[in-house]
Amino acid sequence: MPRARANAQNQETKSTQLARERDEALEQLSAASDVLKVISSSPGDLQPVFQAMLESATRICGAKFGTLYLREGNGLRVVGLHGAPLAYAEERQRHPVIYPGRTNLLAQAVATKWTGQIADVQDSGHPLRANLAKLAGARTVVAVPMVREDEPVGVIVIYRQEVAGGRQEARVQARAGSELTAGPR
Repeated sequence: MPRARANAQNQETKSTQLARERDEALEQLSAASDVLKVISSSPGDLQPVFQAMLESATRICGAKFGTLYLREGNGLRVVGLHGAPLAYAEERQRHPVIYPGRTNLLAQAVATKWTGQIADVQDSGHPLRANLAKLAGARTVVAVPMVREDEPVGVIVIYRQEVAGGRQEARVQARAGSELTAGPR
């Protein structure tokens, strides 16, 4: 009898995992479909496309808010915000172009074309990250480069207001990377 119970539990666990994977795949397909609809309905105007990409990325990653930056010279210009706390949105309006240092997560994502993450910005000991945590309540940050013809053109940054760890952290990175860039991850 204990063996039969263990087998039944194992099958239930597998079924739950398969259902979760199916739901995640359907969510990604839905997000891609939404972005493609926006692209086809707004030829020449990229702002709605950027907004749709950002909204999809934020939703798929289970994050609270996100920012989309495009490269502008040596800086990154904010071209989209989704769900951002008011204080953070106001700061981005006052300073729409940022110049991250080489060790900054955003700069590294753009330079390497790899998805990067800071598990907990409050524990990083970095003053700018501490300000981000204070201003926006951000804890976990994922930066996903946007790549066109093997050249980085920008970065989507997803902010969670709780610490993502373990499997959840890896899933957030994998989902963000697969959805937003065709470059290395």
